[in-house]
Amino acid sequence: MDSAGMQSELRYRQIHLDFHTSEHITDVGARFDAEQFAATLKRGNVNSVTVFARCHHGWAYYPSRVCKPHPHLKRNLTGEMVAACRKHDINVPVYITVQWDERMARENPGWRVMHAEQEAGSSLYQLKAQWHTLCLSNQPYIEYLKAQTKEVIELFAPDGLFFDILLLWRCVCPNCVARMQAAGRNPDSEKDQLANHRELVLKFYEEMGECVKSVAPEMRIFFNSGHVYKGERERWKYFSHLELESLPTGGWGYDHFPVSARYANTLGMEYVGMTGKFHTSWGEFGGYKRPVALEYECALMVALGARCSIGDQMHPCGELEEATYETIAPAYARVAALEPYVKGARPVSEVAILSSEAVHRGRGAHEEQDCGAARMLLEMQVMFDVIDAEEEFGKYKVVILPDDITLEGALAEKVNAYVSGGGKLVMSGASGMRPDMGGFAVPLRAEVKGMSEWQPDYVEAAVGLDEDLVEAPFVMNHRAHKVKARGAEVLAWVHAPYFNRSWEHFCSHQHAPYRRERCSEYDALIQDGGIVYFSHPIFMAYYDKGQPLYKYLVRGVLRRLLPQWNVEVNLPSSGRISLMRQAAERRTLLHVLYAQPQLRGERGFGWMAPQKMEIIEDTVPLYGVPCAVKMEEKPKRVYAAASGKERAWVYTDGYVRFELERVKIHELTVIEEA
Repeated sequence: MDSAGMQSELRYRQIHLDFHTSEHITDVGARFDAEQFAATLKRGNVNSVTVFARCHHGWAYYPSRVCKPHPHLKRNLTGEMVAACRKHDINVPVYITVQWDERMARENPGWRVMHAEQEAGSSLYQLKAQWHTLCLSNQPYIEYLKAQTKEVIELFAPDGLFFDILLLWRCVCPNCVARMQAAGRNPDSEKDQLANHRELVLKFYEEMGECVKSVAPEMRIFFNSGHVYKGERERWKYFSHLELESLPTGGWGYDHFPVSARYANTLGMEYVGMTGKFHTSWGEFGGYKRPVALEYECALMVALGARCSIGDQMHPCGELEEATYETIAPAYARVAALEPYVKGARPVSEVAILSSEAVHRGRGAHEEQDCGAARMLLEMQVMFDVIDAEEEFGKYKVVILPDDITLEGALAEKVNAYVSGGGKLVMSGASGMRPDMGGFAVPLRAEVKGMSEWQPDYVEAAVGLDEDLVEAPFVMNHRAHKVKARGAEVLAWVHAPYFNRSWEHFCSHQHAPYRRERCSEYDALIQDGGIVYFSHPIFMAYYDKGQPLYKYLVRGVLRRLLPQWNVEVNLPSSGRISLMRQAAERRTLLHVLYAQPQLRGERGFGWMAPQKMEIIEDTVPLYGVPCAVKMEEKPKRVYAAASGKERAWVYTDGYVRFELERVKIHELTVIEEA
């Protein structure tokens, strides 16, 4: 909090500083120097750093009355860091671990999560170098956390509190089994196990939130689960802001943050994007990401409306590594220059993806379908939001229902009201159908006849649907619903294979070729007024296979439904755009970004198993990029944010048109409205 007790500003150039330090390491903090600490942060253009009160090993880093300090720490390290930052106008939130505390797990083994499936990764399995998770059903541990939290507020008056590791576990410890039985749940059910632990997480949010507010009503609070759960708005009432943990090289990939950010933007909360300085992920001592990668990642964050946070881990000796902050400095210099043009900016989106994860209130395959749809739109440079069922559909010209969103009750009424009001729908697979999948819950003139027996089958698109589609049947690997147009217009037909591949009959290396005649039983793509339907789960298909032809099908129907997009930029598919508006300043802002993530390394970091590494090593500039932004009135000025240089532009057919001479990582154009 600030000196007046008001809520602290959520700053744009943050560091999330880990310090998970084993008790087997000596001389902890021995080389800490307050001036070196602050000066290093300043050289990195940092203006906020989250420091640690207690780490995953269970040790405190200050003389605590509640927790045990690290056995080899001989100073008030947390306090000295806070004081150094305050002296140099650097905000200081404080970090407290929750479910990972190794000391507590050793001393209180009965508090550990008991996994329903006792695999080697279980929190009860001691002979593995891993964190042993604590279950939130143990009230003595919750009281311990609350006591430390009050102590941290009293001692340091931090600018916020970051509570880490609040995850969903399939716990069947005695406490959880008793809770499930008392609630009429089945302890053998995975669904009930997760529901029980979710209740424990929300109970912790509430208890800890009330604890904090009782002593510091304006304190910023964030609880980290490693993911912003879509469709669970009841979670966020306990949060002051969101922090979107999304390390592209640490298992999240480069598409995770844009999807999470485009959902976070709809919640009306300030939020932070979080990446890492590491080549892989958290805890990688001696790992360095390329500076251009951090520049791209941070530019993408602010382009989508986020503040920035970069993860680091301080050496146990207490010194920040100069090399790390030399790597960070260019990214944060760029962000500092952009801050006047990103504060208060809101996205200008005309397309929405109704999140499958949100509707089903679950991740897994549902998240993959959302990601498949988002990847298509990102690669097409379409402005879109990711929404849940509580969002106002009427804000958007087109709403996409990816693959498995059946409709009934209030959601069916809402979707139909949207269509009646002139809204356009894109649906695929089971989406738009009644839950029994015997027919549609929206006015689409088509007959549903179950699932296709063919896998794969082939799609032949109507000539002219999209300029990049081939004029021949192309394979579709995912099984279709048998939907036949009965008055709707057919935009793509199905060709069946000669047979499904089996030991009895197969052809060549993969699957049988297509029959020359079109299949009469069902169609691949139909349109009825403002409703378009794909018989195949095309978004999951794109997530799985990445076949550009699937994307071109979607692009073709979007052009039919929405002939004029609000922004047109001629970019390669790896280019990204964001159209934002600062209402108070009457400015429209076009962000154009370009980098090419590449697969490097066969066994990189992954939380469950090693995975291929996706990195940005270098960037190639683009030249002569034409842009067009739809504007209701002729603007008064168009210029480059970085240089202030005026851009040559014309206003025709409702668009302001200009060309970007050069795009190196990121280019922001400011359009000042008349």
